Amino acid sequence: MTRRGQKKHLKRLPAPRHWPIKRKAGKFTTRVIPGPHPREHCMTLALILREVLDYAESMREVRAILSTGQVKVDGKIRKDPRFPVGMMDVIEITTSGERFRLIPKKRGGLKLVKIDETEAGFKLCRVEKKTMVKGGVVQLGLHDGRILRLPENEKPEKYSTLDTLKVAIPDQKLMNSISLEKGVYAIVSRGKNIGIQGKIIEIAKRLGTHASTVTLEDPEGNRFQTALEYVFVVGKTNPEVSLQAQGGSS
Repeated sequence: MTRRGQKKHLKRLPAPRHWPIKRKAGKFTTRVIPGPHPREHCMTLALILREVLDYAESMREVRAILSTGQVKVDGKIRKDPRFPVGMMDVIEITTSGERFRLIPKKRGGLKLVKIDETEAGFKLCRVEKKTMVKGGVVQLGLHDGRILRLPENEKPEKYSTLDTLKVAIPDQKLMNSISLEKGVYAIVSRGKNIGIQGKIIEIAKRLGTHASTVTLEDPEGNRFQTALEYVFVVGKTNPEVSLQAQGGSS
């Protein structure tokens, strides 16, 4: 008989390089289930609880923690240890009162940044698609798989792809929007300059794959250039979310 569905196991050697696991400590690791983020740009809840936060030493302990409903992702209880958690997602441990946000890390991967209760009430989402559906309603497809329908009184031309939306969680209400333009604060989400943050100095739009580039200036005055699709706006003049690790991984 042929196998139905995707594989349920993942060997450690071919796992994404940014995962914080020991490649030769065992044979298998947790496999990401289909969800809001692709495997190459996320981590599972099991990895975060066991490898990053050291809340558990085994998968049995991870399942015990999740089964009690004390772990929330973007305000919703998640009990599957293989659930994918990616960039800008908010993790809350209700019993300890700790809250974290996942931010791109230099040299690849994601890091946990400790945040307060106020900041845990929203997340930043980048607009990936903008489409019109039946009835003339415009909806925006966001980087974490969310679909946000614009209210009737909102002007669709106000929003463009690669803009950033400030969305309340878990009710998913639109709080604010930040356009991708010169002078805004951004962080590099992919590529060799991943994790670098700073103000956008120049945007050069050209035709072709990865042809459009963005020049950023970090707080030390150094300038870097990256592809346009790798830029994630996090604020107009200053970041609206914490970008420096205060807890969890560095």
